Amino acid sequence: MPHRVVKFWPSLILIAGLFLSDFLYACPGLLLAQHIPFNESSRVRRDRLSLYSFNGKWTPVPLQLDPLDRDGALVFPKDAAWTKENLEPMDRLSFNIDLFGARYDQAAKLKSRDELPCGTRELIELKYQGKYAYLMTCEQDPIARQPRPVTHDEGARTVRTGDYSYVYTKTNHLVFENIKVAESNTSKTMIPVAKDSDLLIVGDVKKFFTLYFDSSDIDAEIKYKRQGAMGLMGGMEFFLRIMAFKIDLQLLPEVNFFEDSMFMPMMMTLPVDARTYLRRGSGIYYSWASEPDVEWLWNESRLDDLNLELLNPNSTLPLSLPSSKHCDSRYCLYTIVAKAKGRPFVMNFKINRKAADLGFFPQLIRDVSAAEKKIGHKLGRFPAAGRVAIYFETARLPKGTHTWDFWIYFPDKNADEKCTFRIDRENVSSLLKG
Repeated sequence: MPHRVVKFWPSLILIAGLFLSDFLYACPGLLLAQHIPFNESSRVRRDRLSLYSFNGKWTPVPLQLDPLDRDGALVFPKDAAWTKENLEPMDRLSFNIDLFGARYDQAAKLKSRDELPCGTRELIELKYQGKYAYLMTCEQDPIARQPRPVTHDEGARTVRTGDYSYVYTKTNHLVFENIKVAESNTSKTMIPVAKDSDLLIVGDVKKFFTLYFDSSDIDAEIKYKRQGAMGLMGGMEFFLRIMAFKIDLQLLPEVNFFEDSMFMPMMMTLPVDARTYLRRGSGIYYSWASEPDVEWLWNESRLDDLNLELLNPNSTLPLSLPSSKHCDSRYCLYTIVAKAKGRPFVMNFKINRKAADLGFFPQLIRDVSAAEKKIGHKLGRFPAAGRVAIYFETARLPKGTHTWDFWIYFPDKNADEKCTFRIDRENVSSLLKG
């Protein structure tokens, strides 16, 4: 029997890592450097890149640059000289879309480079929903380089901004003790919205027994940090604790704390095909408790209720598939919307369509006690009353790398709630070269 346990650990351990203007936008804009058409004959240094908007005059816009590896994960170089190295295709730029302005009429107004704010050699236009900003090859204005108000109190395990506070647990920094949101974007009064998040990972192994891991079995720690003009970036390490053993999960997810949002892109590589080892009903449950002042707006949310019978490994029902109303050909987008005294609180999941078609997408559980009765196990460390949960099936995932995006954000009452503001390549164009 011990040999059979060892045989299944690689797949189960890695599955465990799965869970883990006129118009205001709730999240920053994101752009990969590979989409920027700089003159190929001249490389651009990372510390010689700035962003401006134009509304009759040029105004500097905060710009943060973060290096990514080839898989799209944040890199935390030990040598501070990385900022003086040349821009790389996988570098990620983040900026405030709500500070975009009018379009600069280059043909009519540009008579010489002296009219540009910093003597730039190149001028790259970014467009988003009728608003514009311009990348230039010059050092950022000191005003734009000032860090945004995102602070990290390690002793109190708290990240704070003017818009929210996030308190994470002592041993697992991906689950929270509580989240509070400002009553408005001009108020300092904080409203509790959610507390005691938890996760349960279920592996129902074929011809074996069912394994359960909750948050108390996982150590997830923010080990690497970098403060920038847009927020606080953190890299995490995961360990699974089994009795006296501490197993490195070999995953490096990240947390991005921006002024009004948290971005947690996740990546997991399975060395084996889960379909070979796991029965249906294997998956991840993520749950949290609602606070008294919060109203969950299920009719405005974009996800479907879970049929609890699908958790039965012996069920003959058709396997779960994503609804086409949440998906396009590449991605599925799911959103949970709530309000705390009128202030929106949103969770957003962006799932690769191929993974969603294999059952890996969030399905809503409103009756946590009923789900616990169905699987014969608690969904976490807390009583079921007053809790909400979502379920991701993992039993059909193939061997390989799987990625997904998770946002928590706090838009203003009139804000766009999509929180997926990646600037597309077709909205980036060069106006001036070398």
